[in-house]
Amino acid sequence: MKSSKSAHHLATGAYTVKSLVKALNILEVLAEEEQPAFTLTRLSRRLHLHVSTVHRLLVNLVRHGFVEEDPALGGYRLSFRVLRMGLRVLDRLDFRRVAQPLLRELNQQTKETVHLAILQGDHAISVEKFGSPQPVGLDARLGGVMPLHCTGVGKTLLAYQSEEMLTQLSRSPGFQRLTSHTITGLPQLRKELERIREQGYAVDHEEAVEGLRCVAGPVFNHTGRVVAAFSVAGPTTRLTPSRVPEIARLVRETSQQISYRLGYKVGMQAAQAPSGTDQRVERGGSLSRSSNASRS
Repeated sequence: MKSSKSAHHLATGAYTVKSLVKALNILEVLAEEEQPAFTLTRLSRRLHLHVSTVHRLLVNLVRHGFVEEDPALGGYRLSFRVLRMGLRVLDRLDFRRVAQPLLRELNQQTKETVHLAILQGDHAISVEKFGSPQPVGLDARLGGVMPLHCTGVGKTLLAYQSEEMLTQLSRSPGFQRLTSHTITGLPQLRKELERIREQGYAVDHEEAVEGLRCVAGPVFNHTGRVVAAFSVAGPTTRLTPSRVPEIARLVRETSQQISYRLGYKVGMQAAQAPSGTDQRVERGGSLSRSSNASRS
């Protein structure tokens, strides 16, 4: 009986602390509004609260380190303590966990193999897979190693790397020709990567394996950085050129949804890897390279 009473009080808001709600509203305004700092008067008007009430709450927020005064601007702003708290949440956010339900849905929509890959050195490595229910599917092993220059996920990851890395790859080990469709020239590959950035997806037209086609998309995080790529792959008998536009639309939508859930905002400038570095995933874990490379 006691527990049901508690549930009733919670449901009816009996435990609402009004001053706490007002303080949280202050933090929300300071976080959402594009103002470098808010004056006491402006906050009071924005929240429809008396100046003395807002001042009392700000004194406590400053005292506990959530808000700081800016003497130069004559107002208040969020402190770095709030930033640290936000970063801890982002650190706990596993992009694989976020991507899984959306990739599973893409797999069900297309009925083709869908997998997720990260950049590891000069290769892409598969870290998640949803197999095709069709009789003939792609054998994309978890931990499988894929070349960057001729696979959908590889080209997608490579499109957001530094020019220095691209040049280095072209020299050693070079762009190996795996099929008659493989791009092996640096100028041609540059144009392909530019096209990928412009349209938001990559297509592998039998560039890694004869008879295999795939459409891939990027995964952006809250900083605009590409942390992974995913693809829909299948035999060319099913994934025909006429079907590519529809698959590409689904891939773009899935890319946007996953990236949005990771904190990426539409219109944010995609971050390119700094010179001499690659954009590997911090929380991707150490993955051993498989001797059998998956292609997609």
